[in-house]
Amino acid sequence: MNLSPAAIAITRLLPESETMLDIGLRLAVAVALGFVAQRLLFLIVRRSEIWIEKVGRGKVLAQQRARTIGQIFRSLFTTVVAGAVFLYALSVMGWDVRPLLATAGIAGVALGFGAQTLVRDVIAGIFIIAEDQFGVGDLIEVNGRSATVEALTVRCATLRDFNGFLHFVPNGEMKIVTNRSRGWNRVAVDVPIAHDEDVDRALDVCREVAGAMSRDPAWKDRLLEPIQVWGIDVLSVQEVAIRLVLRAEPGPAVHEAARELRRRLLRALSENEIRLVAQREIVVASTPEVGPSSETPPAPDARAS
Repeated sequence: MNLSPAAIAITRLLPESETMLDIGLRLAVAVALGFVAQRLLFLIVRRSEIWIEKVGRGKVLAQQRARTIGQIFRSLFTTVVAGAVFLYALSVMGWDVRPLLATAGIAGVALGFGAQTLVRDVIAGIFIIAEDQFGVGDLIEVNGRSATVEALTVRCATLRDFNGFLHFVPNGEMKIVTNRSRGWNRVAVDVPIAHDEDVDRALDVCREVAGAMSRDPAWKDRLLEPIQVWGIDVLSVQEVAIRLVLRAEPGPAVHEAARELRRRLLRALSENEIRLVAQREIVVASTPEVGPSSETPPAPDARAS
């Protein structure tokens, strides 16, 4: 049977059937070993996450850091194992991988000079993770936007804001990062009362509300210290603002405590008949239309006829 030149060329490129069977078996073994190696490395990463959580005594911060580090090392190990299996597969199929590795080294040097932004992002990501500046689950403010960290790699951070929008921020672009999920948060609650009210009585009511809420078992454990009444913070012709300050752990606790404090203050001031600052209203009075009868008659002509 006569074969076309293209078929003859393809036939010459393909090895013999025995060789193809050997190549297939070696590739299957390489893929299986690569999968087993990946699973073992993932197991080591999981053990490391558990150890980090134990060192941090199971705190939320330790859990977030463990998830972040585990995510990065899983991606790194997957890339390394897949690259090794790929290079071995090329060598099994008859390719000389040494020139390929040399070319990859030269390309890496060229990439280092040409992709300086990428290198900067990676270096910044390494310092972010090593210094534990923020992790997955933290609420941060970067470049004027507040969002929750959903993923963190050595190149970029994935953030989701209040509206549900997803932002991908390169690590090298983060100049100033504010972490709102570490240590404690402080919230100021201002009470604007009318300027003609008894300020001393209003301060006493605020102190009573602050003390009662600080002693309440439902809120005592969620507050890091008793609620403080700092006193008059704003003094103007229209209003007098009394400021109260509470401190709690980061997260929903501090905002829920602030809402509860406002509710109790409003009820207590209403019961003691202390008026809040009145809303200013601007009334625009319309000018009545002038009828024809009210028009001023024209002046008589003084010129002689």
